[in-house]
Amino acid sequence: MTKVTDRHGLEVLPLNQCLSLLRSRPLGRLASQAAGTPVVVPVNHLVDGSTVVLRTVAGGKLDVGLAGKPVAFQLDDHDPARGTGWSVLVQGRAEIVDDPELLARYEDKLDSWAISDSTEVSWLRIVPDEVAGRRLRRSS
Repeated sequence: MTKVTDRHGLEVLPLNQCLSLLRSRPLGRLASQAAGTPVVVPVNHLVDGSTVVLRTVAGGKLDVGLAGKPVAFQLDDHDPARGTGWSVLVQGRAEIVDDPELLARYEDKLDSWAISDSTEVSWLRIVPDEVAGRRLRRSS
């Protein structure tokens, strides 16, 4: 099978591989805008179908979800010794999850390191408009 590459020679990853890589690490970065300023924060996440799901407390990320604003979620990994790495970028809109069945399912699957058990939480999901991934492999 011939691998598709972008204009920089990076391997373009198919959607199923992007979703698999998103599931492979518990911590990614959520990017949004607050008062016209870019904000990037580390977040624990899980993947449900093609959506990225995260827990939050009231404030920044929750406000983004309530407003349905565009966001990006990025996850990557690299091995400098081997000259390999990958990156997956999800772009879409954040929305609040309020379906009780989904909430019960998510609660069992995600343990957030930055939120205490006594804190009131809300759940956000990023519904993607685009999921794109690239892989770097050092030339032999």
